[in-house]
Amino acid sequence: MEKALTRIEASRRPSWLLASTCAFVALVIVGAWVFSRSDDAASAPRTTTSVDTRVGSTTTLAPLKAPVSSVADDAQFLTDVTEVDPALTTYEKREGNVALRSLLTDGSAFCSFLYRDRDIDSAMVSVVVGAQHVESRTRLPLSVATFNTVDAVALLTLCPSLQSVVPSNDLTKIRRLGAALDAASN
Repeated sequence: MEKALTRIEASRRPSWLLASTCAFVALVIVGAWVFSRSDDAASAPRTTTSVDTRVGSTTTLAPLKAPVSSVADDAQFLTDVTEVDPALTTYEKREGNVALRSLLTDGSAFCSFLYRDRDIDSAMVSVVVGAQHVESRTRLPLSVATFNTVDAVALLTLCPSLQSVVPSNDLTKIRRLGAALDAASN
């Protein structure tokens, strides 16, 4: 009797092992599918969650809206940033189209964050954080001067209508920069 019982237990072991292995494989496949879906643009969230730099709390924010600019505005922006910051001139010569796209993206992103948040500090921080995530591909110089240049010139060329959001002491400096750029181009 003992021998028959051992034989039954032995015959059930492979079934249990096979069922457990199948369940594990199914779990791995479902997990991989779920993680692969998180990169799908269709499943991306429509709003952004970020830290509000003014109060330090996590909030849900509206989607970003790109600034409306012409090809001439874009060209003027790229000309002005490389004129204001010599490091960006070197960067543009070294990296070519990658640099041009990176600078224009950062300028447009600044305008988008400023439009949405209506706070210059929050917009500046958001652009720096975003740039740090892609710096290995763009090799953008990550200096305060670079970001100040991009943000100031973006306010002058890509989103001048948002100058009303900027504190008056900062706006005075930005307008002085704009006047110096206009004088240099004439």
